[in-house]
Amino acid sequence: MKRYKINKQTLIGCLIACMTMSSCDDFLTIYPTSQIVEEDFWEDRNDLENVVASCYTRLTGSDIMSKFIIWGEMRGDNFTQKSGNNNTNIENLMNANLLPTNDMFSWTCFYNEINYCNKVLVHGPEIVEKDQSFSDGDWQPIRAEMMTLRALSHFYLVRAFGEIPYVTEDYNNDSQYFPLRQSPQQEVLDSIIMDLEEVKDYAMEDYGKTVYNKGRITRKAVYTLLADVYLWRASKNASADSIAKYGNQYLSDYQKCIECCDYVIESMLSEQEETLVKGGYVLGGLSRDLTIQDLLIPNEYSSSTNTFALTVGAYDELFGDGNSSESIFELQFDGTNNANTLVTTYYQNIKDSKTGELVLSDALYGSVTEGPNALYPAETFPETDYRRWETTRYVSATQSEYPCGKYVFSTMTQGTLNTLKDNSTYNDNTMMQQDRSLPCDANWIIYRLSDVLLMKAEAMSQIYSDEENLTKAFSLVAAIFERSNPYAYTTSNTSAGTDSLVMGDFISSQESMEALVMAERQREFVGEGKRWFDLVRYAQRKGSTEEMFDHFLSRKYGDNVKSVRSKLATMQSLFNPVYESELDNNPLLHQNSIWETTKSTSKTDDL
Repeated sequence: MKRYKINKQTLIGCLIACMTMSSCDDFLTIYPTSQIVEEDFWEDRNDLENVVASCYTRLTGSDIMSKFIIWGEMRGDNFTQKSGNNNTNIENLMNANLLPTNDMFSWTCFYNEINYCNKVLVHGPEIVEKDQSFSDGDWQPIRAEMMTLRALSHFYLVRAFGEIPYVTEDYNNDSQYFPLRQSPQQEVLDSIIMDLEEVKDYAMEDYGKTVYNKGRITRKAVYTLLADVYLWRASKNASADSIAKYGNQYLSDYQKCIECCDYVIESMLSEQEETLVKGGYVLGGLSRDLTIQDLLIPNEYSSSTNTFALTVGAYDELFGDGNSSESIFELQFDGTNNANTLVTTYYQNIKDSKTGELVLSDALYGSVTEGPNALYPAETFPETDYRRWETTRYVSATQSEYPCGKYVFSTMTQGTLNTLKDNSTYNDNTMMQQDRSLPCDANWIIYRLSDVLLMKAEAMSQIYSDEENLTKAFSLVAAIFERSNPYAYTTSNTSAGTDSLVMGDFISSQESMEALVMAERQREFVGEGKRWFDLVRYAQRKGSTEEMFDHFLSRKYGDNVKSVRSKLATMQSLFNPVYESELDNNPLLHQNSIWETTKSTSKTDDL
């Protein structure tokens, strides 16, 4: 394990780096003033806020950004490697040959982020004592921010590695080195939840500017992360073996997840109502109460006898403009002081008009003949789904590979359904995709409203079996689906019954509702770094990798199915190996036994 510390040179370098949340905002824009010496640095509120800013800066760095994609997407069923791509690291990862010698498994960047958060947490109370303009009331929301960012980093690590060191101390210089042992997954999750529960009601509700409300930790962001962690711990403990050890904790965790989601939903409804009232709209008893559909940005369209064209879409606000009304927390890029280069590396290289390292799998872009009501659909997107076209660069009917365009496209207009429903009749009017000018300024979304709705639906599918509650869960999923499939719900669509979701197909059992949530999560979050973690959570809930592979991963591997299935036969195989350099630096660490060098090599050779 690397040394989890901030030395003087690193601190100076980060604090003089420039990051802007937007071109006209000054917070999180750090300029050099004089040389900073660690022991003399923490004097007043400005010093503290400089390091707070650095905690956000580090999250947008290429090291962490690459991990969002590598750990969150590459092992899942959304992507395959571009043909002719000679990147053996990606090839090994996709074929379940995880080598501890590969630096894609280095976790140092996350522990550096954790150390910066711990640095603020240690010195914050000192600033309260030194700076008369900085009160404990000013400090508590910042403390909540840092605890949440620290928890977020630990949560990425525990989902990727299973067992990790849980770090709450700060490291100051090269002379300090505190080797830490890994903690079991359960203990890490317990610690994250305890920290978030402690600070959830101290976080800021409103910073007064949209860019801060979306780009910094708010109370909604804390509750959303807490819901995610409860959902993960509940799923981990829902298998028969875990129930024998932890009892019915999973049931209360699913309920906690629902409660956290409800808090976020109600907060967003209240904010929307306040905005509308300020704009002169009459709500409540004189008109109608707001619903979830009012929170979801609609796809605006025009229709005629033969076509159904998208004129303005939700994509533009979510991924084009960024910081949308649905956003809860997203990392800020402006393309000048910092750029989101990773989406052009892995998804679509606009400048060179080339596909990145990855292409979307056939599970997403094969046939579109199957409707959305299959229990485990072989085809991810139904034929009326705008997300099918908003996610990829579609060039011609003879195209054999589909690069991912999410985050790369800035706007999406003129989608005509009579051509969208059939690849073979594609023409230039099908979907006008406007690329961003380089360098890429696309924000990276950590959480948005769809996450909250689908987490709640997933939790409900696990604790309720009655029709009333499963109907409520279905309505959450259907709201998201209908937003992206407006044509499926129009009277002009003669096949609306097969293009739209049929409630009766999914409220008959918990399994069918769970399958619907998994399908909708895949449709909604392609390319957002969530899919592999969804699959691991699903497998932990089942207590086996078998159903995960049969229902989802098998679609990706074709002739290689038998080999990959064998390598992913155990639950431990779902977690990354510890990078060998970390093991060399910290003798207290142990390797994930599945991926010990000798075993990994024999797996590769034998299979």
